Amino acid sequence: MKRARWFLAVLAVFAFVAAACGDDEEAPAPAQPEPTQPAAEPAEEAMEEDMATEEAMEEDMATEEAMEEEAMEEDMAEEEAMAASDGSGYSVAFVFDLFIEDGGWNTTHYRGAQQVQEAFPGLDVQILEEISPGPAATNAFEDLAADGVDLIIGTTYFMPDVMPVAEQFPDTKFLTWAGWQTADNVGHFDGATEDGRYLDGLIAGSVTESGVIGYPAGYPIEEVNRAINAFTIGVREVNPDAVVQVVYINSWYDPPVEQQAAEALANGGADVLAHELNSPAVASVAEDRGLNIIGYSSDRSEVAPNAWLSSFTFEWGPYYIDQVQQMIDGTWEPALTYGGLQAGMIGNSPYGKDVTDDILALVNERRQQILDGTFDYFAGPILDNEGNVQVPEGGTIPFEERTTCCLWLIDGVEGSIS
Repeated sequence: MKRARWFLAVLAVFAFVAAACGDDEEAPAPAQPEPTQPAAEPAEEAMEEDMATEEAMEEDMATEEAMEEEAMEEDMAEEEAMAASDGSGYSVAFVFDLFIEDGGWNTTHYRGAQQVQEAFPGLDVQILEEISPGPAATNAFEDLAADGVDLIIGTTYFMPDVMPVAEQFPDTKFLTWAGWQTADNVGHFDGATEDGRYLDGLIAGSVTESGVIGYPAGYPIEEVNRAINAFTIGVREVNPDAVVQVVYINSWYDPPVEQQAAEALANGGADVLAHELNSPAVASVAEDRGLNIIGYSSDRSEVAPNAWLSSFTFEWGPYYIDQVQQMIDGTWEPALTYGGLQAGMIGNSPYGKDVTDDILALVNERRQQILDGTFDYFAGPILDNEGNVQVPEGGTIPFEERTTCCLWLIDGVEGSIS
């Protein structure tokens, strides 16, 4: 019995151990959940976010490039403006009928051209000398325009030569002295010589002792006669009995003939000489003969240091500079410009030792009155030297109409335009 019980107990133990081992081998692993479609959404969202970021970066880059391009354009525009301000990229040509060192008319325009070059150091400036009106001038204007010159300035009466050329070259601008026919690309200018000549007359009339003033002149045209008339008005304002003896030599530059005319006038009793000619011949005669000299358009005191009294001067520089600036700014328009003391186109040279303080006081007073517009030396009545009334009592020669005056000589002038 005891053996049977022990055997049963052993069997029970084995059965228990076998059961335990069987459980370890057959226990199934927990099931994994199957993936569903929403699990892919985070990846797509990430891709969309990346694409949005790239697009934003591209937009930022495009904006930055646009800003850089705009800044570059502004810099270039600024550089171009700075370059244009000194004339870079533009050209001007001056055409002279005589040589620039004539000491008179052409020298005054050359001074103006030099002032233009100083004001616009980047400007291309050409100087053409000894170009006579007519075919030579026409050819010169055509050549310059064909070469692309932006502004061509004729310093004498070139209007008939310029007008047909200007029609062929509408992109070129033209300026000439004393013309009156304008076009879209043609303007003209002149200086009111009479403003300065009137003041010169005050000095000559105050200094002369003989009461005779000799005046060799070029041609009997309006420009010259107008100056002679204003000069004589000044002379007679301070010396009512003085006379102005005029001789026309029909040339602007002929030193031997100028000298002969000056000598003849001196021999006739003139102790003061004035002139509207370019060479130093008249001044040399005055110096050699112990007379006094009123110059023409420039300071020639170095030629006649003892004889020198004064001279009005042409101041073309400010006008030329203004015209070039308008061309650069794109505001240039054709115009007829006539300027005197008020416009700064007429000035004066230094005065000689025989011009006293009393004379200067009168000259300066009259100059200021002309500048203020309170004095008119062309106020009537004015008679010509043949006794005809040219300006009635209460009348005048209006400033804007002076360019057509005068084909007559005023009372007090001994001479004839015929």
